Amino acid sequence: MYSAVKPLSKYLQFKSIRIYDAVFTIHSKCTFVILITCSLLLSARQYFGDPIQCLSEEKNIEYVQSYCWTMGTYILKQDNATSGNAQQAVRPSNANAAQWRAKHPRSRSDLRPLVDHDEAYARAAFIAEGVGPELRGVSEREYLRYYQWVIILLLVQSVIFVFPSCLWKVWEGQRLKQLCSQVGDALLSDETYNTRRRLLVKYFTTDHEDLHFCYMAKYVFCEVLNCVISVVNIIFLDVFLNGFWAKYLQALATLPFYDWDHWNRVSSKVFPKISKCEVLKYGPSGTVNVMDNLCILPLNILNEKIFVFLWCWFLLIAIVSVLNILCRLAMLSNKNLREKMIRSQLSFMTKRHVQRALRDLTIGDWFLLMKVSVNVNPMLFGDLMQELCELRTSSSISMMPDSAV
Repeated sequence: MYSAVKPLSKYLQFKSIRIYDAVFTIHSKCTFVILITCSLLLSARQYFGDPIQCLSEEKNIEYVQSYCWTMGTYILKQDNATSGNAQQAVRPSNANAAQWRAKHPRSRSDLRPLVDHDEAYARAAFIAEGVGPELRGVSEREYLRYYQWVIILLLVQSVIFVFPSCLWKVWEGQRLKQLCSQVGDALLSDETYNTRRRLLVKYFTTDHEDLHFCYMAKYVFCEVLNCVISVVNIIFLDVFLNGFWAKYLQALATLPFYDWDHWNRVSSKVFPKISKCEVLKYGPSGTVNVMDNLCILPLNILNEKIFVFLWCWFLLIAIVSVLNILCRLAMLSNKNLREKMIRSQLSFMTKRHVQRALRDLTIGDWFLLMKVSVNVNPMLFGDLMQELCELRTSSSISMMPDSAV
């Protein structure tokens, strides 16, 4: 398993040029690795066994298991009406409850071949949640087919979450790599230092207003897309698992009281570990024989842990994405906040000097300047801002009338 997951660790390594911020990285790259890892876990049969195992009197058990996996198993919806009718079918009366329990003890020896009709219903009533006596025309079935799509779903989700990252990589066009290459190290040669500083000064004193605004707008669009994807996946997960979170909250509510029996009953409504499967077999004369089989779904033990984690993870990154978008809007609408963000990267420049350096820079220029600040040597960025400040000062003096000078 480690050998299969190890290549994914390279995807999380920090690059020399960072074109994403921390929130973007967590949303796209980390989520992609988590989803791929979950799909690998579910497909590793050597660790968790076959996805379905059925108990049947049929000799060709492999056919039964393939049929149940393909056509889908089912559980019985447990409502008051159904459970009441089932109990009336197997229990004589409340007064004879003790005699009934003595007649039908809940033990392992009680799982011998079922012969008597009433005893069959009595024993089936406690096999598992949703697996019990089925009354024709009364009991309602809930078919389970989502487990056939779990691995495919995780793979599709991983592609969806990594899509904004790939989109931004295409739109970005290696602009930061061209601006910040060779100057991210702490120690730089004098020749490289001076050459890259002059190039950066020349670039930020040239008019690229439209280009930089489009650059910023595309990045903000990708951030909004990240948030939308996380919210849509939360809704889709609830639909895919048939009201997953509403049911699972009931199970989580039992944890503080250590009520594990209720936990198992409620969680089994979402991820049943035991289910039923009905196979039709035709006799020599064409008569249909219905075979009622009991199936175990081992992967649902892992599915419930994976989807609870994914739900919480999607909820977390959705909240973080919304907060990040609000912070981004605040920065774009508040000039003073943008100046403070630049000053946080500088330890020696005064507020007035920063304002003077940013005087002729547009909001798109500021955005790219912030990206540059986290990818270059701090001393180089400080000299860049100092030179921009001096150029703005000299240009303002040259524009003043002679009488004022």
